[in-house]
Amino acid sequence: MPISKSRQSPFDTQNERGADRLLQIEAVYDKVPVGLCYLNRNGTFVTINDQLSRMFGITSEKAVGHSVEDILPEHAALLRNSLRAALAGAPIPDQEIQRSEETFMVSAAPVTNDLGEIAGISVAYTNISNVKRIAQKLHDTEQRTSYALESAGQWIWDLDIATMRVWRSPQYRVLLGLDPNGAETESVAWDIVHPDDKANAVQAFEDAVSGRKPHFEAVYRVPRGGGGDAWILSRGKIVEYGPDGAPLRLLATSVDISMQKHVEEQLSTTVQLRLELEQKLLEANRKLRKLSERDHLTNLPNRRKFNHLLKREFVDAAEHAQTLAVLMIDIDHFKAYNDFYGHLAGDKCLVQVGRALNKVIKQSGGSIARFGGEEFAALLSGVTTEQASATAAQMLDTVSAMQLEHSGSPTGIISVSIGMAVLEDANRTIIDGPDNILNFADSALYESKRNGRGRLSVWGDFAK
Repeated sequence: MPISKSRQSPFDTQNERGADRLLQIEAVYDKVPVGLCYLNRNGTFVTINDQLSRMFGITSEKAVGHSVEDILPEHAALLRNSLRAALAGAPIPDQEIQRSEETFMVSAAPVTNDLGEIAGISVAYTNISNVKRIAQKLHDTEQRTSYALESAGQWIWDLDIATMRVWRSPQYRVLLGLDPNGAETESVAWDIVHPDDKANAVQAFEDAVSGRKPHFEAVYRVPRGGGGDAWILSRGKIVEYGPDGAPLRLLATSVDISMQKHVEEQLSTTVQLRLELEQKLLEANRKLRKLSERDHLTNLPNRRKFNHLLKREFVDAAEHAQTLAVLMIDIDHFKAYNDFYGHLAGDKCLVQVGRALNKVIKQSGGSIARFGGEEFAALLSGVTTEQASATAAQMLDTVSAMQLEHSGSPTGIISVSIGMAVLEDANRTIIDGPDNILNFADSALYESKRNGRGRLSVWGDFAK
């Protein structure tokens, strides 16, 4: 929408930048989907956009330079009242008007020149017919899309790339809690950006100017008038190029996203706390599981853990045709020991014997568990019957060598009896499961007890 040289703009009488400011307004006007017009102090149309022309069937040529009474007589009173309110510095309320079957929201805002004086009003006609029928969606769908009007949390700025001077609309001062009567509307680019965020903002600008990116977009902090910083999201694009194709102007909007940032920080904190809690829960579960698989007295694996290991080792041995030895170990005459020395001494005896047996089995690469009461159970994988028997014999000798006094035993010292069953090629059809081999080892243990205790019996030797 070019400016006619014969048209007198109120900006022309203020300073040399008036025409540029009008160009800024017109450039924005043509981009928005609402009807917009600008009236000078006398109530004369200075410019209208294409949308307003279509709304009321008036052309720019017909309207520009004429009063509101001549062009929109049915709206003259409303527009004159808005103009008087603007010139008086009073607030200008939004008003609804009905035209045929359509409803329009008429919003006006004062426009100032570079001296801070009211040069006229900018008026927006927004068709809210559908919004009126869907009142709940009014807040979501009705937006102030005009760069010349104060929108919720937004302001516009225009950067002269050659001089790096930026003009900001007055709304930025209001939204940041600054003195709305502050004089400056033009300053050096990036002067309000937090020092820690300036590099990113400049990089985003250079990306847009160089053409590496089609738009300018940056997030940064700016100081608030009451202290602290506001997080700002700015978006814009190059709107003017020189004859040589060099970019001349960047037009952008800025919006306060401090609330979103606060929510993001809260969400990030919540996620971090959740991760930490999950980690603690995992640790607690690991500890709980470990405790549930550990005998509290001897600190050896308990029967539950042993059964789990036995099933795993048996399946592995069966799949790979390997051997597996199961040993059942019982402290001889332990009831008599408890009756004679007491249960505390009995507990101590269990701990000492468990340590001795564990030391031997570990040397052979096996594992042992307290199976229950005075019984222990051990596993040896990949060993022959002879190798497993040697380990069992070492267990017998180690316990005897401890010389733990036992007045209730014929030998006078603590001893153990051992029963053993070995999964090997010769008996794979007979030993067909982990419970099966455990029962065979238990039978061998009772064979040792029947034969005088303090000895090893191997299932198969006596079962044939």
